[in-house]
Order: sequence, then structure tokens, then C-alpha cells
Amino acid sequence: MACADFDGQVVRQDQEIAALARQFICVRIQSMNGINLDLFQFEYDLTWMAFFMDDRDRFYARYGGRVDEDAESHLTQQSLARLMRQVVDLHRTRAVQTSRYEPRGRNLRTPEQIPTMAAMLRERKNKCIHCHDVKVAQLRHLQNLGQFAREQVFTYPTPANVGLTTDPQRQNVVTAVTANSPAARSGIRAGDRLTAADGQRILTFGDFSRVLEKTPRRSRLDVVFQRGGKSLTGSLQLAGNWRQTSDPSWRESLHVAGPNCGLWGKQLSAADKNKRGIAAGALGLKVTFIWGAHTRRAGLQTGDIIVALDGVRREMTIQQLHSYPMLKKDYGDSMPIIVLRGKRQVPLTMRFPKQPVD
Repeated sequence: MACADFDGQVVRQDQEIAALARQFICVRIQSMNGINLDLFQFEYDLTWMAFFMDDRDRFYARYGGRVDEDAESHLTQQSLARLMRQVVDLHRTRAVQTSRYEPRGRNLRTPEQIPTMAAMLRERKNKCIHCHDVKVAQLRHLQNLGQFAREQVFTYPTPANVGLTTDPQRQNVVTAVTANSPAARSGIRAGDRLTAADGQRILTFGDFSRVLEKTPRRSRLDVVFQRGGKSLTGSLQLAGNWRQTSDPSWRESLHVAGPNCGLWGKQLSAADKNKRGIAAGALGLKVTFIWGAHTRRAGLQTGDIIVALDGVRREMTIQQLHSYPMLKKDYGDSMPIIVLRGKRQVPLTMRFPKQPVD
């Protein structure tokens, strides 16, 4: 759901939210031009995020975030209204977040100051800076300095990264715990209500994600949770690649990570797959447009049906098709592709350019 859609379909049309909003000074930021990045720190790959703050730029809570599979996983009328009621109560006693996880915005930094941003905006008529532009520009700058690594794409891990599934409505309530995960080993169970992580109050999916973003790759994260009216504590022992997820294809910033396939396409329907002898659950993407010179050199044609990519034949969306080489191939690498052209399977080899092509 795009940011304007969520504003229009949910915020403006929900009577409870509209009534609650009258107790707030509501500001909608439509672009990132001139925004203080030292204050507004969040997952810039998202299309919608909300901050609840006081008049001194101190935070009560964050609202927003998503899991890989669903852009709207934690954007609901009920959860937003619930949080707004909680924040009204918190504001009465000025109970702002006091942990080290919330920025103070004292050092003004704007997107325009990122060295690579000017080039990105040069051909853009309205010069509007989108949220994802900020992260893309930051990663390109690191790339230019020779300091970029693919794992830097995986910002703002979610509760799922540590083994927790949380209720979309009551976002600090655990609905499931993945076996053998850091959460399972900490003693957290389904039904528990998270209240704090390393001193940060947890009311929402976004609150917990903020803590995880600032948590080192190898660390111990202490959590407090409620069970049956009792307050319990546990520790998440974190190590390895816990920040990464299996399907980051929704992330715009992923395009910085590696080469793309230089084409657009659409998934075949079940009926079209059956007609062509492609198994259900197998890869079947029809090429609808080609823009990459390396794609044309590989011999791909509009109308081809991609049935194998680097030996992989599982079903993919077009976004997942692009994310595959971005995550697994480097510029200058080659990748085998098999296409169905008419009734023939044609093996091709795609050779990626030696450096990014704008």
C-alpha cells in the first residue's frame, strides 16, 4: 500500500482515528527534501511510517514496518487507533522514550548532503526525494568509498528475524515463536506481551524494529515480557546472519547490491503453465520488455518464457527474479538462463556489465 493510499483509505475515512487525530498536531511529510536525517531515522525502504513525538522532538512511539511477504502486515486501523490512545495517555505524564535508541536530532543532516544525491536528482524534474532515495544514496556513497557490503541492505530487522510473530493489532503480543530461534531459547512463548527491550518501551512492531536496528550483529539483547500478570525477563543471544531475510525483493535499495536482469516480465497463470507443460510451483515468467543491453546480447527476446535461472526452477515474481543476481552475482559475472521459445527450451548465458550502468 502506497503512503497516499494508507492516508486516504484508512486515516481519513476511519471515524475513530479522525476523532483521535484531533488530540494531536498532525504533520504529513510528503518528501524527504530538507528533512533532518539525524532526527527521523527509520527504514527508508518503507512507503509509510509514523512517529509520535512531543513538542521537544522526543519520541513516544513509532508505528510502521512490514514483513517480507506483506507490505501491509502491520498497518491496520485497529492497531493505529490503539496506539494513538496509548500515546494520549503517555503524553499526560510526558512519558517519552528515554533509552539510547531514540535520536535527538541535534546534528542537522539532510538528504541533499549525501554526496551521491545530486547525481540522482539531476534528471528528475520535480527534484522530489523519496524515502528510498535516502537509503539508495547512502549505499551508493559507501559503494564509491569501497565500503559497501550486501548485508547493509538488510536494515531494520523485524521481530521475525529473532523468531517472533506478533499480532498485527496488538503489536507487542506474541502469537508464535519459531522453534530453535533466539526468541525460543530466551523463554518467550506465544501469548506473552513484550514490554521492553534493553530499556526501550515496546508498544509496536516499529518500536522493536528500532531496537533491533541498533543492536550489533553479535550481542545479547535483554527483553522484558508479561505472562499471566507477571513480569519476566529473557535474553536474546544474537549471532550470525540474523539480520538477513529470505525475500528482500521488495526493497528498492537492493538495486545497489548487484546487477539486474535488464527486463520486465509477468508470471504465467496456472492455466498458461499447464498449457505449456510447466509444473505448478515452477518458474514461468514471460518477458514483456527488455531494456538492458546485456540482456539483448544474451539473446533474450520479448515473449520468451524464463523457466530456469542459474539452475533454479522454483516459482518467482519478477521482483524475485531481479533480486536473485543482485544478491548472488557480481558485476562482470555470467549467469545461465533457460527460456521456453515456442516449444523449444533454449539455453542462454547472460553476462553482466563490469560496472553499474545508470
